[in-house]
Amino acid sequence: MAPPLAPKASTTLPYLYQFLLTNVEPVFTLMGILFLLSNPLKYSSMTTRELVTALDPAASFIYTQLAGAWCVIAFAEGVLLRQVDDLKVWKLVCMAMLCSDALYTHSLAQPVGGWGVFVDLGTWTANDWIAALGTVPFVLARLAIVSGVGVRSKKVK
Repeated sequence: MAPPLAPKASTTLPYLYQFLLTNVEPVFTLMGILFLLSNPLKYSSMTTRELVTALDPAASFIYTQLAGAWCVIAFAEGVLLRQVDDLKVWKLVCMAMLCSDALYTHSLAQPVGGWGVFVDLGTWTANDWIAALGTVPFVLARLAIVSGVGVRSKKVK
């Protein structure tokens, strides 16, 4: 008897999850990479709620490192997940990216005074809303995939 075939992502995951993670987010991520590399000063101002007028040139490598990490995300979603049709691999990639999502979200709370300030939506700026709307749908899709929400399963006969 042949071993059971691994569940395919293409037949078990809702199309919306697949579309968001393999088409929309890689484009957003590439735009973010270009923004980080071309205008780190504005990126810092947008994520701290303060006008940043100068960056320490000795710390500019941090923006390049962040752009490099985002390249991994863009590649994983735009290339890897398009090539690998295995639900287990998709779940593992989503778990890894959720670790990144958690730290990214924490990084948004840090410069504004911590979580107590960050969770007060009344204090949010347009940039806070842009960051949230550019992140939340993808995080929710990853959480759904990892937790099995909306994932179709084959009935075992």
